[in-house]
Amino acid sequence: MKKNRVLTILIHSLAWVVYISLPLFILPRPSEFLNSSRIYLLLYFTVSGFTIAFFYFNYSLAIPKFYFKRKYLFYVLAILGFLIVTALLTRFIIVLNISSLQEAEHRRMGLPGNFLSRFLLIFIVSLGLRYRERMKQLESDRIKTELSALKSQINPHFLFNTLNGIYGQAITESGQTADSIAKLSSMMRYVLAESDSEKVSLDSEIAYIKSYVHLQQIRLTEKTNVVLEVSGDTSSAQIPPLLFISFIENSFKYGISNDTESKILINISREEDGLSVLISNHKVSKVINHSPSNNIGIQNAKRRLDLLYGDRYSLEITEDEHWFHVNLKIEEL
Repeated sequence: MKKNRVLTILIHSLAWVVYISLPLFILPRPSEFLNSSRIYLLLYFTVSGFTIAFFYFNYSLAIPKFYFKRKYLFYVLAILGFLIVTALLTRFIIVLNISSLQEAEHRRMGLPGNFLSRFLLIFIVSLGLRYRERMKQLESDRIKTELSALKSQINPHFLFNTLNGIYGQAITESGQTADSIAKLSSMMRYVLAESDSEKVSLDSEIAYIKSYVHLQQIRLTEKTNVVLEVSGDTSSAQIPPLLFISFIENSFKYGISNDTESKILINISREEDGLSVLISNHKVSKVINHSPSNNIGIQNAKRRLDLLYGDRYSLEITEDEHWFHVNLKIEEL
């Protein structure tokens, strides 16, 4: 935050240096201007200072306080008031430094046009920049709101599926019910603590996935073989929370069977250029329609990826007669 603030100050300072100095160097004879009347130079730098002040007055105060709140009359009055006060102060400063009538006449020649044109330029620039920043803020707020809504859909979806499994254990009076509840409790603590964070460590997310897989394996028979592999340096990477769970959840939803042999393969690989996640599962006979368009969890995950990474990710979802595959690659973690 401090680094960004320093960078902003440096950018603004450089912009104002260019704003003040550039006109001096594009004049036909800049040396004559710099050596001209002291009053004219004083006028030039005084107007420059007041136009810079007008930028911050309009950008930081008048536009957000009046214009964006549709208080247009107050906005016009504020602008006119600033211009009138500035004109009076400019005149006062010049008068204090006038040493002869000749200098006074010289000063009158360039004052009106120079004064108004520079304020008009700064007015347009400040209004344009403020509008641009407001659009970016509105877009950022929209994305945050949408991501929050998507995560609120993910959590109940996961809870519903997991509780179904524990319910099945309770019905059969399994001795593993208590252990399953304990693992679910641990996972829900992670959801409650981390789901509102923008990013979490990849190691934490993998630990959550391992707990989920272990919890699912407790209710599975030997007919289903689950393989979870993690490779690469995952210690320093950061990702949004609960980003992969919908794909993994989907593989368990459609890829397990108590009657036929089935297999689920999960591979998470940290690579130099990003992260690769491969998930494959057998298509068991109970699957009537395995189309991802009919799965809310996958649609939510794809929407989150679009909002978070834009064109910095690729997602391929393919299937054949026996297998369903998810191949996700994310760049620049």
